[in-house]
Amino acid sequence: MFVALFSACAQTPDDNSTEPVSSPIRPVSRSYDYWVDIAAQNLGFNIMVNGAELLVSHRGNEFKTRIPINDWMISGNNNIDIIVFWPDGIKFAPGISSATFKLFLNDSILKEFRWPLAGPDTQNSYPYTYSETFRTYYFPKVQLEKAERVITSAGTLPRSDQEEIAAIAEQLRKAFREKDINSINDLLKVKYAELAASRFTTSTAVRSEEVAKYRELMGKEGFAVSFNGRNSFFSAADDRAVRLGQGRIGFPEPALVIIYREGGVSRRWEMDLYFAKIDGKWVIIR
Repeated sequence: MFVALFSACAQTPDDNSTEPVSSPIRPVSRSYDYWVDIAAQNLGFNIMVNGAELLVSHRGNEFKTRIPINDWMISGNNNIDIIVFWPDGIKFAPGISSATFKLFLNDSILKEFRWPLAGPDTQNSYPYTYSETFRTYYFPKVQLEKAERVITSAGTLPRSDQEEIAAIAEQLRKAFREKDINSINDLLKVKYAELAASRFTTSTAVRSEEVAKYRELMGKEGFAVSFNGRNSFFSAADDRAVRLGQGRIGFPEPALVIIYREGGVSRRWEMDLYFAKIDGKWVIIR
């Protein structure tokens, strides 16, 4: 079955306290890295943290990976949702799928979720969603927590907000087309600061890492920014953010797509863009 294993590190103190009296999981280091370890066989799955989709796998073969989740976490309570579904392209055969999902803080396991569920009929329970709330300590507050909840579904975002988001996205695309690093940094400065806070590092370090990646891309043969001219808007992060996509609703591509050639082969690099309205102003938040 899906098993939630709670170690001593998951103890919850009085809600009025900012830190537990005895710090059960405080690592020696000052960096608190949360991540999910995944081992799946003949199973499709979707992992979401605080309403943000971090990974979707439609593969039916053996799949192992580790994904960091700090970037979408907030101070206090956080939600993780794991959705398992029967993968495309495999004849339905209950009993051949299995998976283990482990939530870690640094090297300590906080929770472990397993498939299949126990019971005679639950092997047919596709899709199945396992939801869990876990509380963080020593995690900084991020600007995302201040975001105005102006959207409840893709269809209710006001036209003025859609236009403002699209205009910012076009500025970013233009900056990439013109290889204007200064403009890129200015448009992404809130994102840099947010990632720095959630990763327990500095904005300078994040910016340096990102800029090195952008410069490498810009030096590739055939570098070009792709955009089909149509925007789709999606609620994300429990309505704290809006994800911008390109193309038809339900089938969006990331908002920024770069095409280049390497070794004679055409390749693509993608960036998802998430916007939030902070103090009345839309910014790229992730």
